[in-house]
Amino acid sequence: PCEHLAGPWPPLDNVFLVDDPDAATLGVHRRVLRTSEKQARMALYGARLALAGPAADGPVGGPDWGLYLGLPTVDEELLRLDALQRLHKIAGQPGEVAALYGREVPPFSGLSHLNSTAAAHISAAFGLMGAMAAYSPFSDAGLQALIDGVLSVAEGENEAAVIGAVSPKVHPLLFAQYENLGWNGAVPGEGSAFLLARRTRAGDTGPGVRVAGYGRAFGAGEDTGGAAGDDARADAIAEAVQAALEMAGTDADGIGWVLPDAVWTTSAERAQNAALDRVFAHAARPPAVCTSVRVTGVLGPAHPLAHTVLALTGLATGRRLVTEDGTVREERLPAPRALALACGVRGQACAVVLEGVGT
Repeated sequence: PCEHLAGPWPPLDNVFLVDDPDAATLGVHRRVLRTSEKQARMALYGARLALAGPAADGPVGGPDWGLYLGLPTVDEELLRLDALQRLHKIAGQPGEVAALYGREVPPFSGLSHLNSTAAAHISAAFGLMGAMAAYSPFSDAGLQALIDGVLSVAEGENEAAVIGAVSPKVHPLLFAQYENLGWNGAVPGEGSAFLLARRTRAGDTGPGVRVAGYGRAFGAGEDTGGAAGDDARADAIAEAVQAALEMAGTDADGIGWVLPDAVWTTSAERAQNAALDRVFAHAARPPAVCTSVRVTGVLGPAHPLAHTVLALTGLATGRRLVTEDGTVREERLPAPRALALACGVRGQACAVVLEGVGT
């Protein structure tokens, strides 16, 4: 029935499947798996992997460990099929329509229960009892979580913060929802990206990475599907990037790698390209621009954060990825800074400058 509503799936050359982690791997009771969204399980698994990394060396959890999540809303039908049939019969009677929704829609179904269940499961499984927040549903949610999670550590609200984001689930209705927002046919993928932010501790050695600057903006014209909307979005993205550069104390020449958002609407793609052309138009050495969308598909809120994790690796090793003539190659990173972007389809824009530092 969903495919009948949404039309056929886009053609795919390859599909990669992975096993769903079991309850023991996730650290929850097996009954939780039967009542939780797949995306919540992906979040649990991502958090577990992040907390098993070198940044989490030592005890994990406590009152000063926070959690910041960028999550999609849950794709669920608000009305049952038989209720839809009754709705058709009373469509011209506003009072009856309101009464039907009052009877048939469960309380709070307009809110995403993924936010609360994922946050509760991760908090309980790992003892994260500090300040936390969840953001939903568009692609800027992952960078919003990164910015606020890092700020919570920098400003002393948390000693450490688990930061993560999850993609929407691949579902026939996802294509219908994307089309309503101006989908350009990009292939969606599923994935999660997690990292751990914490203060530098006594005895820490070796290179590190910090969020050196960030910017947030919003721009949507009256005609969000036309030139006015594109211009407003381009202005917002450029504004966010300039704010991030200024906070980081650098300019366009100080960025060695740009990881743009994997946008899935034509207008958002035009706006992002126009903004980057504007910011780096006079750079003496334009930075490499590379996105992972050809490998992963579009990951929604998880994509900018997946790019952040990729940039962390590049900054730690002094290398970057470059896309050229349809191929991807690795080369030396000419400047120890990377710019990650998130561009929501409604006009949201986030930019983060990541900087490699020695300790």
